[in-house]
Amino acid sequence: MNTENMHSGINNLLKKCMHVQPGDRVLVVLEPESEDFYDDRVGDIVASRIRDMGGIVSTQRPELIIDPSDFPANLTEAMEQSDHTLFFSRLGDYARFTPMTNKGSTTISYTYQPDSLSSPFSGVCYQLMTNLLNKLESELLAAHKWRITCDKGTDISGTFCWDYHESDPGETGKNESGEFTMALFPITTFRPVPCYTATGTVALSRWLIPGAAAKVDPSTLHFDGVVFAEVKDGYLTAFKGNEPSAAKVSEYYDFVSRALNTNRNRIHSWHAGINPHAHFKGNVDRDLEKWGAISFASPRYLHFHTCGDHPPGELAWSVFNPTIIIDDEVYWQDGQLAWLKRTDNLSLISQVSGADSLLAPSLDIGI
Repeated sequence: MNTENMHSGINNLLKKCMHVQPGDRVLVVLEPESEDFYDDRVGDIVASRIRDMGGIVSTQRPELIIDPSDFPANLTEAMEQSDHTLFFSRLGDYARFTPMTNKGSTTISYTYQPDSLSSPFSGVCYQLMTNLLNKLESELLAAHKWRITCDKGTDISGTFCWDYHESDPGETGKNESGEFTMALFPITTFRPVPCYTATGTVALSRWLIPGAAAKVDPSTLHFDGVVFAEVKDGYLTAFKGNEPSAAKVSEYYDFVSRALNTNRNRIHSWHAGINPHAHFKGNVDRDLEKWGAISFASPRYLHFHTCGDHPPGELAWSVFNPTIIIDDEVYWQDGQLAWLKRTDNLSLISQVSGADSLLAPSLDIGI
């Protein structure tokens, strides 16, 4: 590990993302000791740096949850008494769409091991990445239409219908808009694009994975070949293609929707990664949950939130190396964020030392 780079990555998190000041109370949320998804050294290293900066650190290790409505009350109370809450726990990821009542900052870190803190994934200026994200989201909010294709046969399009909602007015604690309620570090992706008008075909391959926390057993489904999901106005109409696999996928949707009492055919939204430095090392099939948690930040990966009326849904559709066209302009090209190389964005990137690394090809995510 490069100590200088790690120091830069940690400062990027604490100073530029969270804005920690001397005397601030920082709650660090870790996973239970029985879990090994996060390397505990990451939390220890960052907590030590907070103390060096004059911050006051407290830690909690709450149990992981299945449903955001089960968010621990004692953790909520601790968050309300803190100036900042930092999650090195999937608990934050599972609740990233859930409204929070604390007035301090709340951040989820996707740095699962010490090497992540010393890599460009953490090191590219957070303020620059935030400016680029805000610029991209502003363009998407003003855009009219989108189209997604991939080399396996995906071809689906829709309009940007940000103001359209189908929420039950009697429901509370639901975030139908899909906006994140916590800061993500590093910057990974934008708020999900609603699929109310989405029509076309999504080519599915390799697997179905949970939208967030695993709630059923088995929590993933592997299948052969390519299955084509047909979508009309934001609803799944059929699975076609490889017949045995299409039947297998359809039966799994029946199983999940019955077990969790969800809207089986609802396709809620999609988004793609915007951080070219997202990188996965390891066995994809053996560490599929970790792969999904890391790779969603990569431009090489786009996913749909499906099987449910609220993000992130119960099942995610994986699209690899997508091409995304926004109002006839190519933003992603075969898994590369071409938008970054537009003249106006190059101007922003050129003003920040070392940020030109964003223009290198998206790193390998093992697919």
